[in-house]
This record gives sequence, C-alpha cells and structure tokens, in this order.
Amino acid sequence: MSAGVWSRYGISLLAVLAAIQIVVGCGGKEIVKVGIESNFRPFTYTEGGENKGFEIELWQEIAKKANIKYELVPMKSSELTKAIKSGEVELAIAGMTVNKARKENFAFSDPYFQTGLVILTASDNKEIKGKDDLDRKVIATKLGSTAYIYASGIQGIKEVRGYPDISEAYNQLINKSVDAVIFDERNVHDFQQNTGKGKVKIVGEVLNKESYAVVADKKSKYIGRINQAIAAVAKDGTYETLYAKWFGGQPAKLPGQ
Repeated sequence: MSAGVWSRYGISLLAVLAAIQIVVGCGGKEIVKVGIESNFRPFTYTEGGENKGFEIELWQEIAKKANIKYELVPMKSSELTKAIKSGEVELAIAGMTVNKARKENFAFSDPYFQTGLVILTASDNKEIKGKDDLDRKVIATKLGSTAYIYASGIQGIKEVRGYPDISEAYNQLINKSVDAVIFDERNVHDFQQNTGKGKVKIVGEVLNKESYAVVADKKSKYIGRINQAIAAVAKDGTYETLYAKWFGGQPAKLPGQ
C-alpha cells in the first residue's frame, strides 16, 4: 500500500474514532458508584434484594437534582471508607458522621441529618436510668463507629464491646450478655419499635449531637453539586415529606438551618 493510501486511511480512521468519542460523550452520563450500608435501619438497608430507607430515597432526589447517574453498592459499614479510598465507590451515603478526624481524609457534603447517641437497656433493668449509671457496666455498640469512640471515653465503664454489625450488639443485649447498647437514636428507636419491642427501653437523654453527610474522596468533583441539591430538596418540601414518611412528624431543623 502506498504512503498516500496509508495517509488517507489514517486520516479516515482518526475521523471515525473522533466521531465515536463525540457520540459516547453525548449519549450518556458517567455512572457514579455510591456506597450504602446494608443494615442500618431506617436509613439504608437491603431487604429482599431491594435497597430501602430514608437515605436511599433522599439520595434519589439529590441525584436527580444534581444530575448524577448512579449505581448503589450495598456493603458493611466497616467497608465504606476503605471502598472510597480504593476507588471502589466514589461516594457514600450511609449514616456517615461528620467529625474532625474523618475530615482530614475525606470530603463531606453539607449535613443533611441531625441525630445523637442514646442508651438502650433491657426493659426490666431498673439500675440504668442514664449515663451516670453506667459505672462498672458492659456496653455494646458497633465497632469503629462514633458511638464506640464515645462509649470508650466514659469513665468507669467496665468494658466496651464492639461488633461489626449493630444487630449483634442488640442480640447481646436481648440475651443479657451486656448491660446496655449505645448507638444512633433513630436506629435504636427502630429496633425498640420492631425486633426489640417489649424487650428493651431507651433511658436518659441524648448523649451528644451528630450530623450525617455524603462522604467522598478529597478530590471529588461532585460535592458542590450535591450541596446545591441538598439545599434544593430542603427548600421545595421534598426533605420534610421524606422525613415524615420515615420518622413521623417534622424535623427540628432542615438542612442548612
């Protein structure tokens, strides 16, 4: 084949490749993988192969307004930050508490949920009425969670037992193997009203205040769009509707307030 033919062939091939790139670029958006926790009711959980929860439905609305096409990836809570670091997922919405230590390694959106930690004990326990009664008691919670860190800092506690899944901590309480559980108030309420109904009770006041936010790698290009979307769902009534569906009533504060 002559040099002229090769030249014309090369130019034609480049033109075809360029056209393909244009078509692909216009034909669809990048699919973003979003990590969720598989067992964190009523925020994110998987049931019968379906992803459910307040955060699932909230994310659907956020993604719609932020123009983000996504795929949900259920996993254990202990795997979420590792998945973001490795690039397995680009974002996570799974009851991720914003704190100073995490901010050093990850980017967070504006908070979308205000919560706190509470004490759960057996319904027939007459000793524990609040934080001051935890002296020499065995406490269960989820390993690696902010609740684990908080419980470990309470003076006088005999032992803090951390479990990979919070359901294991609840089972230990039901079996009277531990004296109390410290964990997220909404998740505790859900357990108390369903699986643990009649067997457990919440005692004392909320121990501290926490905020949940979407988490991403430090270099994420999506946080700005997500923040705008969070503000939009708070403004147009979507947030209040979802909150009422999953928690009843209205939130004390909307995101951004």
